[in-house]
Formats: sequence, structure tokens, C-alpha cells
Amino acid sequence: MRPPLGHGKRSSTADPAYGHRLAAGLPLPGAERLDPDVLQRTQCGTVTVPRNHAAPRQGRLRLYLTRVGARDPLNREGVVFVLPGDAAKKNQGGTFVIQLASLWGAYSNPAYRTLVNRYDVIELSPRDLSNENGIEQAAQDMEYVRTQLGDAQLLYLGNADAARLGSHYAALFPERVARMVLVNAQHAETAAPAVEQLRLKAPGKQDANACINRWTGDFLVFGKQPPPSTRCLDPGNGESPRLRPLAAENDARR
Repeated sequence: MRPPLGHGKRSSTADPAYGHRLAAGLPLPGAERLDPDVLQRTQCGTVTVPRNHAAPRQGRLRLYLTRVGARDPLNREGVVFVLPGDAAKKNQGGTFVIQLASLWGAYSNPAYRTLVNRYDVIELSPRDLSNENGIEQAAQDMEYVRTQLGDAQLLYLGNADAARLGSHYAALFPERVARMVLVNAQHAETAAPAVEQLRLKAPGKQDANACINRWTGDFLVFGKQPPPSTRCLDPGNGESPRLRPLAAENDARR
């Protein structure tokens, strides 16, 4: 029997042709430096998706998936997708999500307690996010995993090119996004107007991550925006978003 992709509600519309496989206890690099409680709640494995969601007969692709389950699964409220973006090149074995969940567990404020206790945190290895097709397919991959989990909406945290992915996902499926935090996003990248979003930017100082971590939890859980004077607030945060096609975004980058 294949283990379910998530606990809580299941989707009745999941396509079994996609398939998924998760296994607990896979070896993780640097595990001795990670929170043992987080490791006990971690599953890793693969998700099989179409190489091209618009043409499923063109073959399938396996993506790595790492999930840190909610500490209190009986009171689970949802799922947070986290993608490190450019940092993925330094990330081995999907341990970014494990390190992030360990960090969140060290905070004692209500927002992070809620995230740790009541949300699954998932890292899905993305396609090549440097091109338009990779972004499109990666957004469809996220939507497939969300339907397997059975959650009506998701929370999202993405950095750099993963912020672009989050923006495109929100443009395609705005009703599926509760809130999203985009870190170091390009200003050409905009989310759907109906989506609550917070844009943060590393100000190039040693305490930049502390500022970002300070506000990420409060926004994802409570929708609390930082004051305008916050040093890690992206200057483009709060601007009225206007959707642009991906091709236009690529032109703007050249």
C-alpha cells in the first residue's frame, strides 16, 4: 500500500495516473545538526508528475518532495509550501525545509507555534525556473500536490526565482492561495490582486534574516503587515499589482 501524501482531508479528484511515493526515515545529510523532533516528523520521497501538464502523454517526471508534518496532526489547519529558489543549488536532499522547520520551532511567538503545530511544511524540488516553461510546469506541479493533500488553500514562502514561481501560481490559481511571502522578488513579478502577499528583501546586513523571520510567521498566520519603516520590507510591497505575461517578464529581464 502506498502511504498517503498528506493527512487530514483527501481530494476525491486525485488522478491515480500521476502516482506518488513517500518513505519515512530516508538518510538526510547533516541530520546530526537538525532538530530531532523535526526529523521524526519528516517524510521524503518522490512525486511523479507529467513532464508536460498540457500533454500528459509526453512522459512523466519524478520530483523530490520533503514534508515536515504538523506536530499536532489531529488539529492540522493546512500546508505551507517553501522553496529556497536560488539557494536550492546549495541545498542537498531537501533539507532546506527541515532547517526552516527547526528554526520555526525555536521561536516562541504564537505565529510560529501555530505553523509548527498545525501546518505541514513542504519543499518540492522545482523544474528549471530560469525559463517560462519551467515556471509554468512547476506551478502545475504545486497544484497537483495541493490537490493530493486535499487542502482548499495553501500558504507559500519563496525566495528569488521561487518568488517568481509563487507569483505565477497565484496568477493561475488565486483562489488556492491564502497568503504568500515573496523574498527577493523581482519587481516585474506580480501576484494576482486577490492574493494577500508580503514582499521582503534582504538588506545586505548580517541581521537581514532575523528581520525576514520576524515578519514571515506573523504574516502567513495572521496577515499582519510590518510597518513601512521595516528595514527588510521590499520597496515594492503594497503596490497595486498588475499581471504581466511571463514573456513580458522575460523581456524585462533582458
